[in-house]
Amino acid sequence: MTDLALPALVQNAALLLAVAVVFDVVSSRVTIDRARIEQGISGLLLGVIGVSIMLSPWHFASGIFFDTRTVLLIIAGLFFGPIPTAIALAMMIAFRLTQPGAASVTGIAGMLLAAGLGLVWRHRRRLLDDLSFRHLLSFGFGAHVLILTQTTLLMFLTLPQVVASTAVAGLWLPLLTVYPVATALLGVLLVVRLRSRRLTDANVRLRAEVELQLEEVRASRARIVEAGDLERKRVERDLHDGAQQRLISLSLELRAARSKLGEAADPAVRHSLDRAAEEAQAALVELRDLALGIHPLILTESGLGEAVESLADRTPVDVSVDVGSERYSSAVEGAAYFVISEALANVTKYANATKARVRVRGLADHMTIEVEDDGIGGAEPRSGSGLRGLADRLAALDGTITVVSPLGGGTKISAVIPTNPPTPLPVPAL
Repeated sequence: MTDLALPALVQNAALLLAVAVVFDVVSSRVTIDRARIEQGISGLLLGVIGVSIMLSPWHFASGIFFDTRTVLLIIAGLFFGPIPTAIALAMMIAFRLTQPGAASVTGIAGMLLAAGLGLVWRHRRRLLDDLSFRHLLSFGFGAHVLILTQTTLLMFLTLPQVVASTAVAGLWLPLLTVYPVATALLGVLLVVRLRSRRLTDANVRLRAEVELQLEEVRASRARIVEAGDLERKRVERDLHDGAQQRLISLSLELRAARSKLGEAADPAVRHSLDRAAEEAQAALVELRDLALGIHPLILTESGLGEAVESLADRTPVDVSVDVGSERYSSAVEGAAYFVISEALANVTKYANATKARVRVRGLADHMTIEVEDDGIGGAEPRSGSGLRGLADRLAALDGTITVVSPLGGGTKISAVIPTNPPTPLPVPAL
């Protein structure tokens, strides 16, 4: 009888492991946030596996057959917890009740004991991902000794003594040879799965933390740019309302004093007053240029289009401007203006160009900027601090800047700045 049982039980254990591999692949792809629903699905899958195992048992006699369901229930209790184990156990007991035979009580009792042993060890063990093959083999051996002891007692109580003695004599050796090994192998498979899931979860958490930190860095860079723009506006306003107005008043006072002296005054005094008035006027012009470089008031009041037109008028090279009248956030408009300002400054200083073109387009979620000239080319963005500073400024807004400047082929500076949908200027009522 032992020779007949051993090959059948080895085949049954192989079926258990094969079905467990399929279950591991399927369950690892199920991602449901609600834990109880996931546990319910796991229990149904375990129940299907258990029933499929019970469909290929070793038949000892009419109504007496054995399979590896206890291995599955031990592992279910140990690795999946009470809810999946209870669902699987209910499905397997219901299926066993549909099978006739005097040993049904013994079989159901063995299933209950197997599930209980798995759940008890789960409660006592707590940590499962450090279980080794030796631990699982020892547990499987001890659990099946208890199950076989219970089965032996129930068989002698519910079956004829001759049948019970023959069945028990043929069961102990193959079951204690195959079942503990099957328990250990299946347990190791699920330990590996558990470690893999925990590693995946840790990677997901780490990635979420890194993305959150990157988002915080982007937000902080944007806040720094915005704070810098606000400070630029404040300085420009202070210069306009303070020093610039004082220089205008000083220039007017000097000219008034010169006029009051008349032509009869000392020529040296007249000359000094004229020189002072000219110096005051020159200082006023330089101060206005400085204020424009800090943050042009026209950009705040009238928008990017008029600010670029004003910038082009002050550039000694012929500049054609193609900029719409849409308004954007102050950070976007500031970044776009300084890209164009730096590009035109480079055209004036280095390009030896006769003309340049500025083109700005506002699309659904970003703005594109192009500044081209017909100069000598050969610009190297890494050699100057201006374009590097612009790249850093645009990066704070998730924008980019590229420079194409072949020798003798002119220079083209392109920038892309993410932006909200542009808001058109209101149309004046007629």
